[in-house]
Amino acid sequence: MANDMATGEVRPQTDDAAALLKEAEDLESRAAHKEQQAGADWCSAEGAVFLERDAAGFRERAATKRAKAQQLCNPGHAVPQKEECRG
Repeated sequence: MANDMATGEVRPQTDDAAALLKEAEDLESRAAHKEQQAGADWCSAEGAVFLERDAAGFRERAATKRAKAQQLCNPGHAVPQKEECRG
């Protein structure tokens, strides 16, 4: 299970690239909605700062999920792990 401390969500981890891409799309959609709210006439300048910060966080998480999905689709191009020293 993965915990998202910011939202309090608990969800199972998945290594399925398609599921990761779907989650990334959902996060991008949430980010776009937050940015739209930040630009609304009724939104205060202080509120807009928080909404834009939230949107940036959603976009960052979406980028992370897309990168992981890309690694799953191209496993040969993964970053090599350091070998463990045995002594």
